[in-house]
Amino acid sequence: MAARTSTRQAAQRANQAITGGSDSKAGAKRRGSVAKGPAAKRGKKDEEAKKTNDMKKAEGARQAEEDAKQREETEKAEAAQKEEVKPAEGSKEDGEEKLETAKGEKPEAAEEAKPKEEPREKEGENGGVQAPNGSEVKEASPEQKSQEKEPGAANGTSTGLKESKERENIVPSNMLEKGIIYFFFRPRVNVEDPQSIDEVSRSFFVLRPTPLGATLDKGPIEAQNCRLLMLPKKKFPTSGRERDMGFVEKAGMSMKDLHEQFIAGGTYETSTRGERTKPEAKPYAEGVYAITSTKRASHLAYVVTVPSEIGDIQHDFGLHKRGSWVLQSKNPKYPGPAQLPKNPEYPENVKEKFGDYRWIPLEPELINYPNAQFLMIGEGQDEFKKAASAEPDGKQAHEEQPGEEVEKLEEENEERIEALGGDHAVYEDLGIEAEKYPQVPTTWNA
Repeated sequence: MAARTSTRQAAQRANQAITGGSDSKAGAKRRGSVAKGPAAKRGKKDEEAKKTNDMKKAEGARQAEEDAKQREETEKAEAAQKEEVKPAEGSKEDGEEKLETAKGEKPEAAEEAKPKEEPREKEGENGGVQAPNGSEVKEASPEQKSQEKEPGAANGTSTGLKESKERENIVPSNMLEKGIIYFFFRPRVNVEDPQSIDEVSRSFFVLRPTPLGATLDKGPIEAQNCRLLMLPKKKFPTSGRERDMGFVEKAGMSMKDLHEQFIAGGTYETSTRGERTKPEAKPYAEGVYAITSTKRASHLAYVVTVPSEIGDIQHDFGLHKRGSWVLQSKNPKYPGPAQLPKNPEYPENVKEKFGDYRWIPLEPELINYPNAQFLMIGEGQDEFKKAASAEPDGKQAHEEQPGEEVEKLEEENEERIEALGGDHAVYEDLGIEAEKYPQVPTTWNA
């Protein structure tokens, strides 16, 4: 019994062992297949996604390459089209500059690479020259060319002046300027015929320069370089103790413009006195002048040629038949007694001449600007004094003395005045009808 039982038990155990082993293997297979299934599926999806991304990247690269090729072909086509249609000579197309810049070239380099073509002058129908703007400029005739070379035309003068090379060579080196001088006074408001200097509002004088080598000829003189200088105290200084300040009212003007804008009178309204009359300025002398320089000063020498005889009016204003003043220019950066609206508009090269000095010897250039101030000091009466001579080391042997040049100018102006009708010459020079005016007065009307 015991042996049979043990045999049966052993058989059962063996059967269980066989059955359990197959079941465990089958479960293991089922578990393995279940575990491996999802893992295989995930790898396939990742691979498909990767392939899709790679395809998209390749497609994008191909598209970018095609776009780049298309842009390049477009740029080449535009460049070829612009080369076929060239712009006008001397002009620059913005499109070319942008195109060259897009290709990586600097605008400056591109501009240097392209040669500039200057506009050419074309011959006109009438033998003239056609300017770049299309207007035809006729070639000057020999007569016109000769007129352009005339020194008188270059200086804005007419038949009243003649250039002389010989005269220019003997002009003293210290003579800075020469020309014609006019003296005016303006009566007080509503005073038509002043009886004394007390009824005079102010006096002024006009400097009309002429070329240093010019001689005065018969005929009126026209120029565009006149200066109008004001003298508020009315009377010119007559001795070294008398010093008067003056200033430039106008510069670079013709006598005609001066007459129309300043010398002529007029009427105006006031709120308290109603209509007021501003009398016309009246000339009381004309002459010749020269500005000369010495080592420490500048001088203005003058000779009165109109009227032929000096009278009470001229003496009351401080004039003589001939005389001179010492002239100095004021540095505008220092304050002065004159209350002017603004300082002269000197360029820098002119300002440098003053340095830190308050006053320097006057030069003609310094009075070419409105509001420039100057000082007049009395010097010679009926003589030129230092204004008539040059320094021993400042004159060459072939040159004349300044006084001799002024005397020559005086004789020439007297002849010119006689040809123009005597004392009426001052009105001819002003560009107004002399018949409407009396001769230059020498006495106050009693």
